[in-house]
Amino acid sequence: MLSIILGFALPAQSQGERNQVERPVKGTFYATVVGSIGPVEELAITGNATHFGNLTGTMFFDKTNLGVDPTTMKLTGVTTYGTLIAANGDQIDFGPDDPGMFITGPGPSGIITGSTVISSGTGRFSDCTGMIWMTGIFNMGEDYASWTADGWIKY
Repeated sequence: MLSIILGFALPAQSQGERNQVERPVKGTFYATVVGSIGPVEELAITGNATHFGNLTGTMFFDKTNLGVDPTTMKLTGVTTYGTLIAANGDQIDFGPDDPGMFITGPGPSGIITGSTVISSGTGRFSDCTGMIWMTGIFNMGEDYASWTADGWIKY
């Protein structure tokens, strides 16, 4: 009888709950500018990454707080956020609480480095978390960026 009572007292794992596992992520991404409103550019993303397969997505590149780090002379204050859609339709959201993105270059093209926080998702990525570090190139004259990413996702 006591075991039956204790069985009811213990919290049951709901069908929606699951044990999340941290997994490594690597990927390549390509983005083109598809529009802008003031200092915020909208980019269409394509690429391929582990746990996603071929992917698409939307990224917003917000230059509202654009500045220059006097120590490194790198542009700072760029905020990125958006959604990536995996091959099966599951989604993850990233940003805008990124630790930072740096842009260096002599003019309309250059190098981007930074990281982004994975904050939520749908499907198998529901309640996911993670961090991605990226490095790549951009060309503002031709409105594109290309980068590789390395990090982790917990889902």
